[in-house]
Amino acid sequence: MRSKDLLNRDIAILMVKFRGRIEENGLENVKPEVLGEEEIEKIFNYLGIWFYIMQSEYFDTVTVEMDTDPAKAIDELRKTPTVAIKRAIPLDSIVSAPPEMIISDIQKLVQAKVSKNESFTVKCKLRKNGYNFNGKENLKTADLLSKKIVNTLCRELGLEHDDHDSDWIVQIEELGDFTGIVVCRPENIFN
Repeated sequence: MRSKDLLNRDIAILMVKFRGRIEENGLENVKPEVLGEEEIEKIFNYLGIWFYIMQSEYFDTVTVEMDTDPAKAIDELRKTPTVAIKRAIPLDSIVSAPPEMIISDIQKLVQAKVSKNESFTVKCKLRKNGYNFNGKENLKTADLLSKKIVNTLCRELGLEHDDHDSDWIVQIEELGDFTGIVVCRPENIFN
């Protein structure tokens, strides 16, 4: 699978990250992922939406398929006190492709969403070592991949990069063998 484009599907995917340790209310021995999944189930059942929680290679991250707009779920997360859920991000696509294809997918998403007079920032969360661009350039850190994306979006699309007060966030999240990509406004992410 090269890319799972989620823009034109009835199913939306929300990536949910859990806290590393929970030390509140005597819950020190409860694993955050177990409690986090229970919180997701409670909130989504309350909303009355269909959902399916999928594990990733990382204990602190799951993806949730759902049949509703992720904004509705994120709004409910903001209203509901949670102990284990740290972040929730609506994914635009999930890719298992070389980085040059990831950058191409990001460029298409940005072109479809971001206006010429708006700014963007790039946030990249990688856990593995390295990506290799055509065997020439080995990008071993999220910072280098971010710079490559910024350069491409500024050069190819003529957009303004702003890390402090941007209109849009371009976020790349590693999910093991797959990479989640999102292009959204800052208020669309639950922190």
